[in-house]
Amino acid sequence: THPGLLDTVEQLIGPEITSNPIQHTRIKPPAATVPETETRSHIVETDWHQDMSVTLEEADNTTMVTAWVAVTDATVENGCLQVSPGSRDRLVPHCTDAEQIRVAEMFMSDLEPIPAPVKSGGAVFFNPYTPHASLPNLSDSFRWSFDLRYNVSGQPTGRSLFPDFVARSRSQPWTEFRDWRKWLHRWQETRTLLANETHTLQHRWDNGAPYCA
Repeated sequence: THPGLLDTVEQLIGPEITSNPIQHTRIKPPAATVPETETRSHIVETDWHQDMSVTLEEADNTTMVTAWVAVTDATVENGCLQVSPGSRDRLVPHCTDAEQIRVAEMFMSDLEPIPAPVKSGGAVFFNPYTPHASLPNLSDSFRWSFDLRYNVSGQPTGRSLFPDFVARSRSQPWTEFRDWRKWLHRWQETRTLLANETHTLQHRWDNGAPYCA
C-alpha cells in the first residue's frame, strides 16, 4: 500500500486498485550453495512464464499488473529478472516441470531476453502477458524481492479462494484496507479452511497436452 507504488499502479490500471492474493516474497540464495538435487520453483532460476498462467480462467478478462520490487539490489550477477518485451496480449500454453510452470517449448523461439536490473527500493512493472524469467544468482549473497500483483477492484483475482483487499479507491476511500493484522488473520483462517477440504487446483495447466509431450 505504499503511496508511491500505488501511484504508479494507478497510472497503469486506474484508481480502483485491489491487492491480488497471488504475491510472494522471493529469497534467492547463491547458486553455489544450493544442492544440485534442488528443483523447486524459484530457488535457483525461474523459468520463462507469463503471470496470467498462474491464475485460473476466471481472471482471463481481468486488468492486472505485476510490481516486482527489489529489496536488495537486483543485478545480472545475483539473478535479476529478464523480460521479453513487445506486443503480447494473449496467453500461450505452459507446462509444469520439476514443480515449475514454464512456457511450452514450442513457444520459446520468439523470446528475446533482456535483463532488468533494479536498485534496492526500485520496481519493475509489467502486464500479466509479459514473458519473464530470472537469471541464476552467481554472487555470494542472497537476493530478496517482493512479487506483488494488483487488479482492478471488482474483477476476478484468479485465486478466488484466497483473500484480497482494496489497496486504493478514489471513489470509495473508506473501503481501503490498512490493518495488516486483520489481513494476516484472513490468511490464517483461509489456510485452516482449505486444509480441511478437498484440494482445489490452483493452476490451469498440466503436462497432459500434446505441446508438453
